[in-house]
Amino acid sequence: MRGKFTPLLLTGAIFAILLTGCVMKLSSRSDDLESDAVIPKSGDLEKDIDFEKAAKAITARKALALQNGEYQTVTVAFFDWTGRPLGTDRINAAISAHTEETLGLDVELKIIDSSTYGDDMKILLSSEGKVDLFPTALIGYSACIGDGYVLDLEQNGMFDDYCAGLKNKVKEEYLDACRVGGVLYGTPQIKEYATETCAVCIGKEYLDGIGYNADLLPVGELGYPKATWAEINDIYAQLHEQYPDKYVIATQDNLLSQGSTVDNLGGDYFGTLLDPENSLVVKDVYSSDIFKEWCLRTYEWNKKGYIAEDAMRNNQAASARVRSGEYMSMMAACKPGYKTQISGECGREMVVFDLGESFMSSSAVSTFPWCVNRGSQDPIAALQVLDALYTDPYIEDLLCWGEEDIDYKITSRGTITYADGVDASTSEYAPNVTWLMPNQYIAHVWEGDPLDLGEQISDFNDNCSVRSMAIGFTWDNRNYSSVCKDLQNAYDEFAPQLIHGFVDPEEGIPQLETALKAAGLEEYMAAKQRALNSWALDNEIY
Repeated sequence: MRGKFTPLLLTGAIFAILLTGCVMKLSSRSDDLESDAVIPKSGDLEKDIDFEKAAKAITARKALALQNGEYQTVTVAFFDWTGRPLGTDRINAAISAHTEETLGLDVELKIIDSSTYGDDMKILLSSEGKVDLFPTALIGYSACIGDGYVLDLEQNGMFDDYCAGLKNKVKEEYLDACRVGGVLYGTPQIKEYATETCAVCIGKEYLDGIGYNADLLPVGELGYPKATWAEINDIYAQLHEQYPDKYVIATQDNLLSQGSTVDNLGGDYFGTLLDPENSLVVKDVYSSDIFKEWCLRTYEWNKKGYIAEDAMRNNQAASARVRSGEYMSMMAACKPGYKTQISGECGREMVVFDLGESFMSSSAVSTFPWCVNRGSQDPIAALQVLDALYTDPYIEDLLCWGEEDIDYKITSRGTITYADGVDASTSEYAPNVTWLMPNQYIAHVWEGDPLDLGEQISDFNDNCSVRSMAIGFTWDNRNYSSVCKDLQNAYDEFAPQLIHGFVDPEEGIPQLETALKAAGLEEYMAAKQRALNSWALDNEIY
């Protein structure tokens, strides 16, 4: 912990603090905060919020810090594609200097490499008190609920009392989408809930090397060149010939999540909606033409030498592999402002080819919410930090971009870019996971993106082409957790070689199907269908 006090006679100071009972105002860019803050009046909510509780909790923590000589710490865990940034300790100190004043506590960021985040977090969450706040990305929201890792945020009225600012920022319908069995275990990031399915991102330097000009292609609604698979395959053939010492594409397990409008009901693909805009019939995607078409594509790529021999074993993020210089492209899902994001992640300018359409799945909002560890030593403090992550621009800037004039500087337009003498390769703090942060749009906008990016994202959500009929449906699979694990084991045994193109789909898909059915796929799908039918009836969706 930081924030040691010099030796003083503390009794009077503590007494004075407790008497004031003042509400601590979030500082830095306070005009933004004041304009955003809409405090509900008494009677506006089903349960009147006791706003004094939040202020009293802060005051009490400050008094305890004066008495003990140090502040308590709330630990916030998340992942980065390339491991813990060098400047993390410096950012921790900067955040804590701020939160000692605003919340009466310190904040420690525990940033874990994406390749080990899932396994590391399971250990941390099983060890009481090691982490307080975390997003469920790479772990699984349903899995965290089933394993008992997450807290019911609304128990004893805590969410109302300590997250009033968050509730003002996040639409009620989006909070409801994170409820499982009627219980709110997590809060969604304010981000794009729709995605433009299937973008192929290629380093511009490699396209220049083959003399390819993407500006000659038509431009889609998001401003990216629209391409066909025939055009991408032609580019890949040229890249492979020009750069035989590099791999053409860094493949990953995202053929369905970032390449189709298949709805992964409840956050898993063991029972999906293949036509989510028009049908609530649960079907097996792995026996579908959609999956087979993707596997045939990667199978052809693999035979041509585009894919690394260790693709199935390499858990490093695709963007990190492109950053290494050994790979030239990757597949993703895009959105407004994505070119800036992916160029930062890959450490080079990327050209984003749009091959899809915008889609909002049933679990788009609740894919990886922020949660409080059930083993947190102080859930109230954790909730108050969570509230600040959604409402305090100063903290969000530190989380997303680091420190002003050290990691970034503000341009004349009001956007930000790297500080003087700093670039993507030398920056000590550039996590490039802004989309994972609770509310990136109260932070500064990176150079190259429009100042109204947050508004564009909101419009993108509201006007996406394909919306699942099941938006808001959550699947409580705790009664089928053992079946789900068996299905995952079957998938892990037979699917990777299909996804990365190491086996002929005509042979590999039947093997996968046999294993999934033996593991209980039909039982699991039937249970998911019953839950979906019940939800649709309750919500009058037919």
